[in-house]
Amino acid sequence: MQANQGLPFSVGSSATALTGSRREERRLQVVVPVKVFPDTKSIESQACCTYEISTLGARLSALPTLTEVGQIIYIQRQNRRAKYKVAWIGEPETSQAGQVGVECLEPANMIWENEIKSRIAWTR
Repeated sequence: MQANQGLPFSVGSSATALTGSRREERRLQVVVPVKVFPDTKSIESQACCTYEISTLGARLSALPTLTEVGQIIYIQRQNRRAKYKVAWIGEPETSQAGQVGVECLEPANMIWENEIKSRIAWTR
């Protein structure tokens, strides 16, 4: 199947999800379980869930192994896996405490396709 086939928007060639403080794409509030591989050379993963998803990124519940902005990780949803970069880590005692923002480095490899399609169909 071709990347983002059947979606009402396109995935750009750039993986940049944020431009300054402006988000290029609306995120959908969808909670789904995922596996996070904090070390790209390891097969060890940790389970967490999303708060929001988009074709270019996601907001996740924080994991103790996600320790620095710029960290390269893999996120797996069902049988699909893609490479992401930690864009921000919520500061303690703020509204984003315990959360992590990630940016997709492989925009043609969209692991949320089923969730996005079903949410779009549900809202019509």
